[in-house]
Amino acid sequence: MEVLTVKQAVAQTPPRTSQDAQTSAEPQRGETVTSRRRPEYDPVGVRMGGFMLYPELGIQQSYNSNVYSTSSNEQGDFITAIEPSLDLRSNWNNHALNLHADSSVVRYWDNDDENYTDYTLSADGRVDVLRDLRLLAGAGYQIRHEPRYSPDNQGGVEPTEYSITGANLGVEKEFNRLSFRVDGQTERYEYDNVRTAAGAVIDQSGRDRDQHQIGLRTGYEIAPLRKVYLLTNYYLREYDNLTGGFNRDSDGYLIGAGTQYDLTGLVFLDAYAGYRRQDYKDARLTTMDGWASGIKVTWNVTPLTTITGTLDRDIRETTLTNASGYFHTRAEVRADHELLRNLILTASLGYENDDFQGISRNDDYTLAGLGAKYLINRNFSLSGGYGYRSRDSNVAGSDFDENVVMVRLGAQL
Repeated sequence: MEVLTVKQAVAQTPPRTSQDAQTSAEPQRGETVTSRRRPEYDPVGVRMGGFMLYPELGIQQSYNSNVYSTSSNEQGDFITAIEPSLDLRSNWNNHALNLHADSSVVRYWDNDDENYTDYTLSADGRVDVLRDLRLLAGAGYQIRHEPRYSPDNQGGVEPTEYSITGANLGVEKEFNRLSFRVDGQTERYEYDNVRTAAGAVIDQSGRDRDQHQIGLRTGYEIAPLRKVYLLTNYYLREYDNLTGGFNRDSDGYLIGAGTQYDLTGLVFLDAYAGYRRQDYKDARLTTMDGWASGIKVTWNVTPLTTITGTLDRDIRETTLTNASGYFHTRAEVRADHELLRNLILTASLGYENDDFQGISRNDDYTLAGLGAKYLINRNFSLSGGYGYRSRDSNVAGSDFDENVVMVRLGAQL
């Protein structure tokens, strides 16, 4: 039940330019099957002064065996998605400015009440004040819809649409091997009302909220490609109204330690673990506390095969009656294999657990996927895949199984 948020601005990967065509095809240290450059298949882009424009268009056709995520009387449907996007990236020696826009126009063949259109508008940038001092900023606006399997889904005849407006500001400074980065982020969530089959309005204003976060990351470089760091984050949640008679305002913090470590040249670790706590203004809502993590292990088994393992755990918001929130834990193993220079195969297996606090609900998810991407040339690609999702819940009637097959044609300049 992951909720997408406006991404924090970070130092961007250097923009793709025609110079990339001269880059060696040999894999570099730290690159993976999916991240490495393929000069003969990477987009060239359109030069616009000091910027490069990268337009893309995807057309996807899929079939979902259970579009309403129900435990019985499953309804399958074919789904068509048209997904354009534009990236405008600066190509400057110093500083950076990037603009992004994308949309996903989704249409169901039979269940047209499920149709939706999502989109994103965002910008981020970097100001290089000194060689070792940078300012970072970003802002964005998103329209998203809530998946039918979300426990917070209100059961309207149409999917719940919501918007996220966000902004962030950061600064990072190095003192030889010691570094500091401070980030502040604010996000505004607003939910549209939905209607029942009988036409009654389901008021969702109680879900509207502001989320704020400020964090300090203190790092130390032991050696090139080997760093350790400390994390200290503060979180504030402020709801506009009472939700079901509860005041869901809360604040909390994270204290953790992590590392970015090149273990062998073939195995790379990017991970943190720590203690997370969230306290709620309403005394009837249970305080949440426990371990939190963001762990990623990457193993380049061979130059053609990458295996990635992840483990993430954090607190998520909910408006279920009597529940303060839930710990969301996700573990996944993914394998990417370059069968040919222009044919990438992917397989993944995952597990999720949503442990709600204050109520007895506990949901387990099993996830699996197979996929392939064929790079026809630098302008076109063809991909396809299969995805499986299953929920095992201790709440009666909440179990479901979902099978999705898809094929996608992508075009880029």
